[in-house]
Amino acid sequence: MEAIAIISHLLHYALAVVAVSFCVILFRRHRLVGWLFLSAVFLEPFLLLVMRGFRGLPLLRYKTICDVGPDGVQQMSYNIDFPFLYMLAVAGLFMIAREVRRD
Repeated sequence: MEAIAIISHLLHYALAVVAVSFCVILFRRHRLVGWLFLSAVFLEPFLLLVMRGFRGLPLLRYKTICDVGPDGVQQMSYNIDFPFLYMLAVAGLFMIAREVRRD
């Protein structure tokens, strides 16, 4: 379960890198500044990572450790969050970049 939580968390960063690279490819092709603004949107996971580092919080937030339960055992839960918005955005940017390369 912990491996799935870590993979789903790291998927945000991998998809953000791919999306930024597609936006840069489209900017080089069309020279429209809007692609750079769109790429800035995908930098959000990295900005949050830096902010968590400055505040001294754990960098990866894939698990939550709660207080000790009534049975004396510390409770832990895993956060599984698949970035569906990023998946769809990367797929859309890929299709646009593929059409641009054909022209």
